[in-house]
Amino acid sequence: MKNIFLFLFILIFNSCDRESSITSNNNLIKRLSEDQVINKVMNQFISEPSNQDDIDRNLILNHIIDKKLDMESTPEGIYFQITKEGIGNHPDLKNTIITNYRGTFLDGNLFDSTQGKKPFTYPLNRMNDGWKKAIPLMKSGGKAIFIMPSKLCYGEKGFGDLIPPNSILKFEIELIGIKRTK
Repeated sequence: MKNIFLFLFILIFNSCDRESSITSNNNLIKRLSEDQVINKVMNQFISEPSNQDDIDRNLILNHIIDKKLDMESTPEGIYFQITKEGIGNHPDLKNTIITNYRGTFLDGNLFDSTQGKKPFTYPLNRMNDGWKKAIPLMKSGGKAIFIMPSKLCYGEKGFGDLIPPNSILKFEIELIGIKRTK
């Protein structure tokens, strides 16, 4: 009898772990099973990468599979997941954005964050191309994860000692507010 309860516990625990039960509605990252992710992204891989864009795409797709993320992509190659739907308007390049964010490399190493600091307030039209294209996908009050190819961030030059050349960057962003740029 004890073995039956143990078996049922293991069966229930394992079946719960494999489901794609985390949704964006409850403010958490939506994850899929590995098979679901592979089926979703397999046709996006570049079999013989010949340039940095192709290399970035394959690295991003491998990361998505490894982390079992349910992400969409833009034509520019930004992968994203809205983890909390905001309300109100989407920002545009005429706006100043107010955000909290966490920026990491794909390996998880942190390079910048507003945690413990004031929110980041800056005109969107003065941000890098990745943020210019990603932030308008959000609404005020929303949260999202973005993975940006190197060409849309700091490209071949990198950013001093902080960000090496050709770095793919991952951001967890909360769009706190939007205001009109003066």
